[in-house]
Amino acid sequence: MDTRLAQRRIYIPLVLTLVFLALVVVVLVVAGRQVSSTIEDAFNAATEVRTARFLVARAISQQLDEETGVRGYAAVRRRVLLQPYYTARAALPASFTRLRPILTGLRMPGTLAVLNDAARTNRRWVADVAYPILTFKRVPAKIHLHGKRLVDRYRRDMEYVEDSLASRASQAQSRARRAIYGVSLFALGAVAAVVLAAALFTIQQYRLAARFERARVGAEEERRRAAEIRSAYEAEKRIADTLQGAFTQNLLPQMAKVRFSATYLPAAEQARIGGDWYDVLELSQDRVLLTIGDVTGHGIDAAVAMNRARHLLVSCALVDASPGAVLQRANCELFRNGSPLITAVAGIVDSRSCEFVYATAGHPPPVLLEPGSKPRMLDFGSLPLGVMKDSSYRTYRVQSVPGALLVLYTDGVVEHSHNVVEGEALLLQAIEAAASWPEHNAAAMISASIFSNRRIVDDVAILTVRFGDDAGSSVGWVA
Repeated sequence: MDTRLAQRRIYIPLVLTLVFLALVVVVLVVAGRQVSSTIEDAFNAATEVRTARFLVARAISQQLDEETGVRGYAAVRRRVLLQPYYTARAALPASFTRLRPILTGLRMPGTLAVLNDAARTNRRWVADVAYPILTFKRVPAKIHLHGKRLVDRYRRDMEYVEDSLASRASQAQSRARRAIYGVSLFALGAVAAVVLAAALFTIQQYRLAARFERARVGAEEERRRAAEIRSAYEAEKRIADTLQGAFTQNLLPQMAKVRFSATYLPAAEQARIGGDWYDVLELSQDRVLLTIGDVTGHGIDAAVAMNRARHLLVSCALVDASPGAVLQRANCELFRNGSPLITAVAGIVDSRSCEFVYATAGHPPPVLLEPGSKPRMLDFGSLPLGVMKDSSYRTYRVQSVPGALLVLYTDGVVEHSHNVVEGEALLLQAIEAAASWPEHNAAAMISASIFSNRRIVDDVAILTVRFGDDAGSSVGWVA
């Protein structure tokens, strides 16, 4: 084994050196062909560019003949002065037609677009300026001014095409020079590489061993960091789950003629600890305050910001229960304290009149399903909380009927597949199905219908209000 290993250590450097020399020869041959091809391409491109520049100059001249003929006719009204106009008008489209395939062959799509704009501008000049001047004896000054703008635009376009062609010609020449210069340098480098091949291979084994050692140490460090990060995630989730469990409301008020249900589902991903919440606060015998929202971001900070926002909304409602005013006062306070972006809905439910008054702050719209109708999304709008200090929030008023089902939710309900349209359609179907079982927990049925075979990628909160007629409806569910 020792003899074979020694032979391999002798022959391998020689074999590698021969392979390296063969590669150098192949690369030199390929480079020579590349240089020849580059020079040929540069010559062909230069020929095409010269032809194109000639056509550009002729197109500019033809447009000038059009303009000169029309101006001369406008000044003295003699038809003989229109001869340059008609001649140029007949020849100009041919110039454009010849230019387009050349620019396409030169792979200049941007320049081709400018050329097409020049053609359209010329047609507009003929229709908007030349035709009125040739047709009517007196033409308003604004048509002449419009004609000047069109002519200036046409000339700018053609100047751009000319400059692009000149730049392309210069680039082709520079590319050919660089190719020749590069091959010369490569030839010198190849000679130097052959001389140094043996010395480089001698230290290759040492570098390879050192690289393996560094990779081993790096892998160990990565595993250690991954374990630390995972441990930090687990600790953060435990803390955030504890906070969120303490913050989440477990009891809903009981009121005559109104039935509440709510559910909260945490995200499946360990690193996606959200800041979703809902609150139901009884203001009087017939009126109740609803809030639901979502804090941008995840983790402990989101849970703490969620707690601060929900208590701030409740305290603002105790001062003035108008939903728009509640959101406006809360927004000012959150903006002043540098809060993260928060979406929310604040609303007042009147159980006696079946009226829902609400305002939204960048949050998904509430959904209302009334007997005999399809579920519909209510109006919504305004910026999220904490974005601008002076944001205003419109208060909407919806008059419903007994038996209606009102649903508020966070964006995790509709964004589980990153297709909001599909998510909203699934939500409306789930609400319609839940409404047919008035004696069940509507929020739990909606969440089960949507997520029975789907992964929860973001926290989900659902709050429902069912308007009823009897005292037996004063039941609240939390799932």
